[in-house]
Amino acid sequence: AGSECARTAGNDSENSAGIERERKNINQSLLVLGRVIKSLKKGDSKPGRVPYRDSKLTRILQEALGGKSKTCIIATVSPSILAVDETIS
Repeated sequence: AGSECARTAGNDSENSAGIERERKNINQSLLVLGRVIKSLKKGDSKPGRVPYRDSKLTRILQEALGGKSKTCIIATVSPSILAVDETIS
């Protein structure tokens, strides 16, 4: 979600600005989610600030990620050779 290559996403010139903005917002939220998970990682030597407030996604998931709950993260990846770079990143 959000990491599709612009060439293969099927952009319409009429709707491309909205799609591009949405893509940037999704990528920003996923980047912040990665930072939150990294800062919550067990064995982290520096217990610092957890950036929950840096995106709407992490704000919504704050209790699930940092509370007393168990959380499972599922990643969907493509087996296509054309999507190798996207899958690895």
